[in-house]
Amino acid sequence: MPPPLAFQGAGLGTSPEVFYQWWQQFQLCGFDNGSCDGVFPSIGIAYNLTSANLLALNSTAVQLVAPPLTGQLGTLLTPPNGFAFYPMSLSAEFIPGGTPYTIASGDNAFQIEYTGKTTSLISLTVTGLVDQTVVTWAQNMQAATGTKFSKANSANLGMEVKLAGTTPALTLGNGTANLYLNYTIIPLQ
Repeated sequence: MPPPLAFQGAGLGTSPEVFYQWWQQFQLCGFDNGSCDGVFPSIGIAYNLTSANLLALNSTAVQLVAPPLTGQLGTLLTPPNGFAFYPMSLSAEFIPGGTPYTIASGDNAFQIEYTGKTTSLISLTVTGLVDQTVVTWAQNMQAATGTKFSKANSANLGMEVKLAGTTPALTLGNGTANLYLNYTIIPLQ
């Protein structure tokens, strides 16, 4: 009987190192994801933003995805330039707490960025969402297009959410928002 594969008996988790190790067995055409059609693993996270988070979100970012732990498993399992996270969709569900938020401007949006950076990866306008008195849902499946990132501004960085736009962004309200971020991991060569 052949020995068990490295990933058998263990959860895949969300660590890029685990995915990279698992995908290496499918090296069919030279792409690190192991397939000729360019399929990358898809991961989703859910995060509850409290009322305090929402009120401070224009000045205090909230970490949604931690940076990958490159090098923890050695250079054999880590691609030469590490990993980059790429968001594919952002959804939000607003649960009102009685008083809708007052929005400073129509340009206010939940904006996903690499940790410590300011370029939008994907965003979702909050107008019509957090200013409602009923549970409201919104989704954006279009990442920012045409944006170019250097390795220094994308490799091995986590992702955070900020409230971009005119400040103060949200005032006077209460309620919470559940954010759902779907992203993929790209090994950088």
